[in-house]
Amino acid sequence: MSNIQKLRSRKCTVMHGIDATKVTSPHLFGGKTFDRIIYNFPFAGFFKNLSREATLRKHRRLVSLFLKNAKEIIGENGEIHISHKTNAFHIEWNLESMASSHGLRLIEAPEFDQSDYKNYNTKRGFGGDMNFNCYPSKTYKFGLKRAQVQLLS
Repeated sequence: MSNIQKLRSRKCTVMHGIDATKVTSPHLFGGKTFDRIIYNFPFAGFFKNLSREATLRKHRRLVSLFLKNAKEIIGENGEIHISHKTNAFHIEWNLESMASSHGLRLIEAPEFDQSDYKNYNTKRGFGGDMNFNCYPSKTYKFGLKRAQVQLLS
């Protein structure tokens, strides 16, 4: 039985192929909230003709829009998980700062463990070579800042 089938047998809602920047579209979830929203290795694409700074802005914009939207559909104690590389260019995405600007706080950031995602494979490696190395990476876990949780109660 696949992981998706196991989750569905437990009455979990499993969705993929969703535009990460539009997760609050009313027709997608009809007002549902979620305990966990997971986004493994967000990546806006390869931009060979753009400068490093312009490319960084595209990646940051993708994650920022995702966080802004995902925040609206997590429950009071819900979490947003982003697995993300922690070396070189990726560290400049400043996930913690970005999340904070959207009213989210870092709960923890353990090292990414691919065994947590049995049979997980990324779609593309660097340059589209189908050989993406997930390490070094962390899974950043964000939740609502405490003041917002009190407002929701």
